[in-house]
Amino acid sequence: MGDNATRKVAIQPTDLRASAGIAKSLGEELGPPVQNAVNTSETVSGQLAGWSIAGGLSQLGTGWSKPLGDLHQRLADTAANLNANATAHEHKDRAIAGAWAVAPQGGK
Repeated sequence: MGDNATRKVAIQPTDLRASAGIAKSLGEELGPPVQNAVNTSETVSGQLAGWSIAGGLSQLGTGWSKPLGDLHQRLADTAANLNANATAHEHKDRAIAGAWAVAPQGGK
């Protein structure tokens, strides 16, 4: 994203979109294993009713469900924000290019 020769920041919408794709993929890949772990801990907890470990397993599943759900949402939000940022940069670049392309007013 930066230009080492000039030390200027150069925003590349393609880089932003690639990063958005990675964030989205991570969020999507996170969902099934998390849901499986939560379901398994709840199932095993129910099967071990009466055992001292049952309550701990139930708390494990419910305790991790919200933070991991929040992480999933944060990854989705990050992907959406990166895509929106890329779109905004593309619009800005087109607007600037269009301003330079306008024919000069008045002739010599």
